[in-house]
Amino acid sequence: MRFNSYLHGVCLVQTVMALAVLLKAPPAEACSPPPSPSFYYTFAESRPGDGATEVSLDGALLLTPRAWAITSQPTHTPAAFRDLLTVTVTDGETGEVVPGKLRPWWGASSGVAWLPDNPLLPNRRYELVGSLQQSIARPTEAQGPTELHETFSTGTQVSPPLELLGGLDVSLESFEKDKRDCDGSCDCRKVGTETGTRAKVRVPEVRGGDALGTYHFEIWITDRTPYQFNKPDQHLEHDVLHGVWGVNSSGEPAETLIPMPEHDDSYTPCFAWRVVDPAGHILEGTPLCLKETVDPPGLLGCAVAGGAARTRNTAFLALLGTLSLMWMVRRR
Repeated sequence: MRFNSYLHGVCLVQTVMALAVLLKAPPAEACSPPPSPSFYYTFAESRPGDGATEVSLDGALLLTPRAWAITSQPTHTPAAFRDLLTVTVTDGETGEVVPGKLRPWWGASSGVAWLPDNPLLPNRRYELVGSLQQSIARPTEAQGPTELHETFSTGTQVSPPLELLGGLDVSLESFEKDKRDCDGSCDCRKVGTETGTRAKVRVPEVRGGDALGTYHFEIWITDRTPYQFNKPDQHLEHDVLHGVWGVNSSGEPAETLIPMPEHDDSYTPCFAWRVVDPAGHILEGTPLCLKETVDPPGLLGCAVAGGAARTRNTAFLALLGTLSLMWMVRRR
């Protein structure tokens, strides 16, 4: 009996040590992504455009770029269009500079929007100067200007409020996807296929705002309860927190397919969503929680192989083997 008790203790210590090593082992050394080409930017388009009239007093000026890759100058820190852009708007009558700020725009086409800090004056002419300050030499194939000189005139109204003509429509469906083994490295190889779950999402028609022909929907997916915009630390309230998924729209209904986030346990998904226009106006839609559940892709949530998943499997098998050995000894 003493030998058995001693062996029990040894097995238990070995189990704890194995789990400590396997479960708490540091992840594989993170690899650096390969360098990307440097980019030279030119202006592709401006909205509402040179000579525009009846511009909303709280409207945005949208500048979109065209990027020219320079593969001969690879870098890990490529410059962004916004970092190189300066925009100056002046009152056409007084010559005074209008205070404003730049914000990124992720709709179609993506770019940077200039927004006035305060509403513009009605029935006023303004001048816009946009400039790109770049240290990279212009490649010979680059087309388009790096400076804009435009004028526009305001009307008498601010932008109408955003209006959603319907709600979010979501249905879940199964699909076949690649199963990949990353093995703790940067390169993931395909090891087969597996069945996943994705959401077919349809956003409604939207009107109003300072659209400039484009709107952008933002969608967040959580478990049990909807995501709450502008509330911090929501990762403490959810096991599943996935965002942000963007859907671009010209104002008409638009559809997209979203691969559902995977989790070790089944969960009931909720979809929080809102629409944004280039001027930063935001309107939240009514959240949608489905009755269907999203199931894990495989046993123990390990359908997609990976270093962490394999470590958990190994630890589980080590524990199972040790417990089996202890049971056999105990029977003796």
